[in-house]
Amino acid sequence: MARRTPTPPPPAAPARRGPLLVSLALGLAGVILSVVLARLHGQAHAGIASFCSISDLVNCDKVATSRYSVLLGLPVAVWGVLGYGLAAALAASGLSARRPGPGWPSGLLFLLGAAVTAASVALALVSEFLIGAWCLLCMGSWLVAVALLAAAWRACRGAGVAAAVRADVSVLRASPGRSLAAAGLLAAAVAILAGVYPRYWLRAPAPRSLAAEAGLGPGVVVEYSDYECPMCARAHEETRALLARRPDLKLVRRQFPLDPTCNPAVKRQIHPTACALARAGICAEVQGRLPEMDDALFRNQEERLPVRALAERLGLDLGRFRDCLASPETDRRLAADIGAAVRDGVRATPTYVVGRIVEVGRLPEELLPPPPVAPAGR
Repeated sequence: MARRTPTPPPPAAPARRGPLLVSLALGLAGVILSVVLARLHGQAHAGIASFCSISDLVNCDKVATSRYSVLLGLPVAVWGVLGYGLAAALAASGLSARRPGPGWPSGLLFLLGAAVTAASVALALVSEFLIGAWCLLCMGSWLVAVALLAAAWRACRGAGVAAAVRADVSVLRASPGRSLAAAGLLAAAVAILAGVYPRYWLRAPAPRSLAAEAGLGPGVVVEYSDYECPMCARAHEETRALLARRPDLKLVRRQFPLDPTCNPAVKRQIHPTACALARAGICAEVQGRLPEMDDALFRNQEERLPVRALAERLGLDLGRFRDCLASPETDRRLAADIGAAVRDGVRATPTYVVGRIVEVGRLPEELLPPPPVAPAGR
């Protein structure tokens, strides 16, 4: 019986030129957006406010200074440059007359587009649930990722996604030496970049911390907050529970209302009554009732009672409280808090300062100094 010769797989359908051109344009757009984001990341850590820090919710600086903005020793934006750059290079190779296969590289582009889209979804979830703020430029990059996936899918429509992927993998297998060399060069470039990229996000902030200026010692957590800020109210509850387990630490409240009527560091109206609420907090502190007023003011975000009603509920001396609200000394204290915040590089609320480390959004337990070791019993 004659041996049957295996039938070779049908040739892959040619990749569509239009979707490849769109993929090239999207890859370049993603590179540009990622470069801008990488620059913004460096500026945010240097204390330079960006144009897209609009509110507590829409705040590129808060996202850039969060712990989630760095992955494996590189800012996430730099990984975006690499990913979108690879997509643009693949699309350009598919538009070349010397492309290694008729369907090249629609399958690989689809896989890369799917990976970049999945990363974008993960970053969106981190922004919503872990950072509590959104970056407009990041959102633009995520839209580019979804569009890149759609363009790659269009490029695969002739043969289908699975066939396009198999065809591209066959091309890579046909030249294993060249494929391994290209992968090795890419991995080496990433490793070198991760090694030489300046780790500015690990540096201590240039301004002296408020705790150091006030001589408060190492067991002090300074919190800059705004009583009209919803994120501050959530963080207040978490911080209070955290510090209840650490009686060796002291929380120092400092006011940073996001209201330009008293805060010259704020350029647009975000919380219109924040300055008045900050004065109420200061005046409760004068009477030794700041913790109680803190709780009342944050919980008052829904009830919105007048501050005098809160003072009466807490049993404050209403005459002293009323005089304090109108006192120039209260204005000086508020200005001192805002000035200290500016020196500490505060750009959003809540911000915590522990020693020389500045953390935005929440107070992580690992940032706190270790608890004192109890002396061993004899």
